[in-house]
Amino acid sequence: MNIGDRVRLLHDKQEGIITNFLSEDIVEVEIEDGFKIPVLRQEVVTIAKEETIAFRQKRKEEQTAVPTLTAETGFFLAFLPINDQQLSLYLINNTDIDILFTVGEVKNTSYYGYAAGHLKGRQYQKITDADLTNFQKWSPLLVQALFFKPGFASLKEPLVRKFTFAAATFFKSKKQLPLLEKEGFLFQIDQQIISIDPLQIKENIAEKQVPIAPATFSPPATPSPDKAPSKPRQMEVDLHIDKLAPDYSKMSPAQILQLQLKAFESALDKAIVESYDEVIFIHGVGNGTLRYQIHKRLSKHPHIAYYQDARKEKFGYGATLAKIK
Repeated sequence: MNIGDRVRLLHDKQEGIITNFLSEDIVEVEIEDGFKIPVLRQEVVTIAKEETIAFRQKRKEEQTAVPTLTAETGFFLAFLPINDQQLSLYLINNTDIDILFTVGEVKNTSYYGYAAGHLKGRQYQKITDADLTNFQKWSPLLVQALFFKPGFASLKEPLVRKFTFAAATFFKSKKQLPLLEKEGFLFQIDQQIISIDPLQIKENIAEKQVPIAPATFSPPATPSPDKAPSKPRQMEVDLHIDKLAPDYSKMSPAQILQLQLKAFESALDKAIVESYDEVIFIHGVGNGTLRYQIHKRLSKHPHIAYYQDARKEKFGYGATLAKIK
């Protein structure tokens, strides 16, 4: 059994690729939906070589297929992955119009400019880098643009657009990037124009005399003790079956999973109704099925800003923190 082998989960009927060896007894498997889950070695079996070859051929055909762009022309904000933790931020002008632009970071009424310039038609420019490990603490981005074309042309209004990113929508925006011809996360700037007066922004900043924060995608500096933010209101839910049903010996694996998911849904609904900020679901490692089902539901939930492994030093892959919007 090696990294890259295609395997089948014995008790879940799912297939995936081995991406890492977490310990002598546990391997990390990337399943069809793109999730990486820890699985006991004894719970997976290598798929026959002939099946693996057929699968790889299918993936090759899918990757070489011509991508369909949702927007062939336009002015775009694009995040190009460098690795699994870092992204490069680009502006893409996939039009025939010249664009004068500014890009900066907004924190309340403070503003820090990243870049300004002249982007000609069918050109792109790198703006800065971003760190995915601090995604939930990214500040909003503000893009301003003026459009120019020599001679007679239809009038295109200047625009100001503010982008606030949430995991539920950000990671679903992955597609082929125009001009860059690579896969990344794409947002069209000139699709919706938000009516924001740049002069008013300038006046508010000047009036309140707020110092400009340094340019960064990392967490903001820790506030002074007298203004320290309150600790997030957090709920902790243990989904181990012995906590939910002490007499579970006669239950089938499917019945156990159903009961655990019912308890998960009930606890999540309660946390949302009672205005909790975060919920930690302790689901254990096992064969990874419960963790996968929880992550799948959280990724589609309209009230979840993001989710991540919780307290890895204590639970490893056995707990998930969900941030409630």
